[in-house]
Amino acid sequence: MATVKDKRVGFPSLYRATYEHGWLLKNTGFDYAPNLLKNTMSKYMFRNRHLGTFLNDYLSPIMVFYINRVKYLRIYFNFAVPKWYQKIN
Repeated sequence: MATVKDKRVGFPSLYRATYEHGWLLKNTGFDYAPNLLKNTMSKYMFRNRHLGTFLNDYLSPIMVFYINRVKYLRIYFNFAVPKWYQKIN
């Protein structure tokens, strides 16, 4: 059996290219992943070697994941923003 491939898949949208042409965004976000918990929690907690390892290696990626999902929901449930828009801080 021959497989038919959709030729439109993979090509960039001309509408999207013309829509984004004039955007010059200065503040597109901050990479808070490496120091999220260090800036929000007490430095006393990071003095303990085991607790500091747990907070940096296990809890910090989970918190970053939750924050990114909230950003996704802000985009998805906002009817005034296109669903492919990824520049919400």
